[in-house]
Order: sequence, then C-alpha cells, then structure tokens
Amino acid sequence: MKIGLYLHFPFCLQKCCYCSFHSLPLPQNDQGKLAERYIDALEMEISLYAAYAARDHHLELSSIYCGGGTPTVIPTKSLCGVLSRCSSSFCLSDDLEVTVEANPGTVTLEKLQDLRRAGVNRLSLGAQSFQPGELELLGRTHSAVEIVEAYEAARAAGFDNINLDLIYALPGQNLASWRHNLEQALMLSPEHLSIYGLSLEEGTPLAREIKSGKLEACSEEMQIAMWEETAQQVTSAGYVRYEISNYARPGRECRHNITYWKNTPYLGLGAAAQGYFEKVRYANESDLQRYLERVLSGELPRVFEEHQLQRDELIDTIIMGLRLSKGLYRKDFEQRFGHPFEDFYKQQLSIMVGEGLMGVSKDAIFLTDRGRLLANYVLSHFV
Repeated sequence: MKIGLYLHFPFCLQKCCYCSFHSLPLPQNDQGKLAERYIDALEMEISLYAAYAARDHHLELSSIYCGGGTPTVIPTKSLCGVLSRCSSSFCLSDDLEVTVEANPGTVTLEKLQDLRRAGVNRLSLGAQSFQPGELELLGRTHSAVEIVEAYEAARAAGFDNINLDLIYALPGQNLASWRHNLEQALMLSPEHLSIYGLSLEEGTPLAREIKSGKLEACSEEMQIAMWEETAQQVTSAGYVRYEISNYARPGRECRHNITYWKNTPYLGLGAAAQGYFEKVRYANESDLQRYLERVLSGELPRVFEEHQLQRDELIDTIIMGLRLSKGLYRKDFEQRFGHPFEDFYKQQLSIMVGEGLMGVSKDAIFLTDRGRLLANYVLSHFV
C-alpha cells in the first residue's frame, strides 16, 4: 500500500503574527539540546510506526513532507538523519517525492546541497510577500532580497522542483501591491505556487489587532479582486490550477498534498502531527515535553483517535476531493463507497448545478470557477 509520511518540526526563529500552527521559537541558548532530544524522539517514533505498520501492512512511502515550524532551523545533519531513518525503516517508491519547508534566511547554498544529497527533491519556500511592510506586518524574519537569494541558492544546489508560498488579503493590502507580489514570484518561475488568502485565526496577534481596531481587515470585494487577479496572472504564465489555492507547471503538482485531498492514508509523526491510517484519524501530543516523554518511553504519542464510520469517510472524501480542479472521479467514488454520488446527494448536487456552482460530466463531479470562489458555501451542503 502506498502512503504519505508527514514529519513535523515545531521549531522556528520566531512565531509569525498570523500563525496558528503548533510551533515555538528555538531557544537562542539551546545549543542544540532541545532540538537533539526532539530529533531522537522523532527517529524513535519512525521506528515505532515502522514496526507497527509492518505487522499487518506492506507500506511503501510515495511522499515525505517535512513541515513545521521551520524544519531548516534544525541542524542539517539532524534533518538528514531523520530522512535516513525513514529510508532504513520503510520501503520507498522509486519516484519518492521528498519535500522540505524552508524560510528564506534559514538556508545557505551548503545546507541546500546537503539536503539535496540526502534525497530531498522538492523545496517549499515560505516567501509570503515581496514587500518589506507586509513582511513586517506578518512577523516574517526575512527580506524580499533573501527570498531571491534562497531561491537562486536552491537552483544552484540542484533543486528543479520549488514551491513558493504567498499570502493575499492582508490588512492594508491593495490590488497593486498584490499584483507586485505575483509579478515578483512569476519572474522567478518556480514549478509550483501555493497562494492562500489570509486566515485570521482566533488568538493570533494579527487577529487581536484587527479585533481591537488597530488594523482593518481586507474587504470582501478586495479579496475577490485579488482572487481573480491571481487566477488570471498565474494561469497566463503557464501554470495550471489543480486545487483551489494551488498552481503548478504540468506534472509538478504536489503529490503529498494530493494524498490529503483524495482522503487517502498518510502517517503524521512529530509533536501535534495528525494522520489518517487504517481508517483512524489521530493527533499526537502537542505539548513538547509530553511528546518527548511518551515517545522516548516507547509509546505512540497519540492523544486523539477517531475511527471513521463510512458516513465520516464519505463527507471527508467529498469536501476534500472537491477542492481539486478535476473534482471527484465517479469511478473512484463508486468503487470506494459502493454507490454513485447521486445516491447520496442527488438533491444537493442538483441545487448546486442549478446555481452554476458545480458541474457534472460522465467521468467527474467538480466545482465551477464560481463554485471555487464560494467553496465554503458549496461544501456546507455536503456536511
């Protein structure tokens, strides 16, 4: 069985103002001690899962994704060691995709060369913006110049598959400033672009500043204009939108993320990581000390498990699958659930098609362009 593997590295240089992910700044005086303990635990968890999965399954990793946090704040030798443990613990696909997230300013040519030699073949750079004021607003620690430097270093190190992350709909952002960010990203010509509207997560500094009135949220009209500008510019540059917020050169879609969107199994390892395996959704300890204690004592560090009923699996498959531009393939859906899509949601589908938000063909069910813009509204009909 082919499966994806997500590895969480919770450390970063500093917490960004909008970030709700489980991450924490690596202490300045740590001297690698906390990071070393974490790496030891992560390698132990890899071994625990390898033994656990090997009892009943022949697993073959089709993708490894190192996310965070910022994996590249970890010493390169340690990061490469984790990947080596994966290689010795699991069978690997011949065309294995190995992604590492990196923030500009945390990579050098030497570090990138080491990662490339360790088997990393896809780099995801967290650019977010090319404008100093916007980077400061987001709490980013890098500059626009460092984005370009990191990108050029990655090319020099031999990376031929690079993603850039961008965020739009920032407080105070206008269409001209967003257009500038798009133009700068497209000038670099990465293979992949992940472009997300800002999500104001409760409890983050940025959300508090907007709630208090210190900052003004981007208007809905401006968000729509930016959305439309993005689609026009990026597709005109030769990219294909294959998911609501993701664009790629043909054949360069992120295989690991498609695993999520197709609701297929993946293992999530590390503090606060989530996974979906043997029809069980699970989450790991988010408290770092508890995670370390449990794993280093030989225990899987899960704090949440939900055995999915067919109804849950059905809903998740629809909600995630419709994010893909190609939508849900009828043949795959019927093979998985034993009945055509219309047997479950005929009325809802008819309404959405009537409103011009969904389309149907003999092979697939999908969102229209307008449906993607109103995706939350459309998907709410299938919950």
